[in-house]
Amino acid sequence: MSFFGSYNYGIGNLTAQVSSELIYPEKDEINKLRSGTINQMEVGVYYHAFGLGLIHNSYGTDATTAYQNADVNKDAYFENGILKDRLSLNFTGLEVLYKIPVFNSRMDVTWKIALGIQAYTINKDYNLMGTYPSHSYRTLTGSIVTDQAGVELNYQLLKFVSIGIETSIIPGSYKKLKDAESPSYIYTDNVTRLSTGMKIKITI
Repeated sequence: MSFFGSYNYGIGNLTAQVSSELIYPEKDEINKLRSGTINQMEVGVYYHAFGLGLIHNSYGTDATTAYQNADVNKDAYFENGILKDRLSLNFTGLEVLYKIPVFNSRMDVTWKIALGIQAYTINKDYNLMGTYPSHSYRTLTGSIVTDQAGVELNYQLLKFVSIGIETSIIPGSYKKLKDAESPSYIYTDNVTRLSTGMKIKITI
């Protein structure tokens, strides 16, 4: 039996298509949120080839879009303004791993699947300048039960330390996102994402 802990830093990409109903500048803003930074931490235990652990995977990104002559309120007035968004996704779950040695005793391929809860938060800042200027904020939040499936390739660099690369996918279809200031309105979003990054693992 051995214990492990790891840290993974990389890039995440949202895979869902942007709705065709969106127009400028909202569509431009959403496209900018499709890539971000991944931070992932794991702790657990191996018994021979099988492992059991806890995993936390976070995705963060932000975007700013300055626009001109856009009818953002669909009121027939063309205005200027700035959109700002900050998106945060946090998945925490229980994972099962299966490790297969490859090439030599220093390398392995590890398959993993996890089940857990992912929290969603997006902070939206609307700065409208023009006929009817205004500045408003909105925060949408929600959580779902989802899973994570991935594979990693590791190389044992030192006795207790290995380095590697991992890729994984986390489905993220939200049907009940809410704004605390307007609880009667329900929003949806699909933030299914691919994560790819470099990792370092310590096993004792």
